[in-house]
Amino acid sequence: MNKPVLILGHGGHARVVLDVLHCMGREVAGILTPDLPPGSDWQGVPVLGDDAWLHGPQAADHAYAVGIGMLPHRPDLRARLYGRLRALGLAVPALIHPSAILARDVQVGEGAQIMAGVIIQPGTVLGEDVLLNTGARIDHHCCLGNHTHVAPGAVLCGEVRVGEGAFIGAGATLIQGVSIGDRAQVAAGTTVVRNIEAGIRHIPGRPHKPV
Repeated sequence: MNKPVLILGHGGHARVVLDVLHCMGREVAGILTPDLPPGSDWQGVPVLGDDAWLHGPQAADHAYAVGIGMLPHRPDLRARLYGRLRALGLAVPALIHPSAILARDVQVGEGAQIMAGVIIQPGTVLGEDVLLNTGARIDHHCCLGNHTHVAPGAVLCGEVRVGEGAFIGAGATLIQGVSIGDRAQVAAGTTVVRNIEAGIRHIPGRPHKPV
């Protein structure tokens, strides 16, 4: 039996996660956020408290979903929240919107979130806490490391490797066989034709700078 789900966060991404959970037929029991008062209502869902709730007696009775996407000023927040949930032994199931199309052999890591309209082709491996946003297209034999975030409409052609914690901006296209290093960031609308080193922010026409 699926456990009722709690969402961490209450911003725009949390609303998308809430919709995915509803489309999957999962029960959403509440949200956890430090920014709204306990007992209040958010999108028809009760606010239960903040992260301290994770240490309470009812924590293990629920599953969890990270409702925070890419925050430019805090790019590691999502990964840290996911790591905290896992360190506490709490369940963080993968979420897959019913409209997403996945080849039969796609491997999906714990806590991954696959949003509406995503297409993933054969041989692809997704690590833990990977986020594939609306309409992303991942072609054959791609490998995405833990905590990778692929923004809406991005296209990864075959055999692309994306390192842990990397960010691929909206509408970016990565040609076949390129590698993106750990924690690298690719700007929206970019066409990537060569490898990008770890920890680099790639914006066309500008020198590479550390993230």
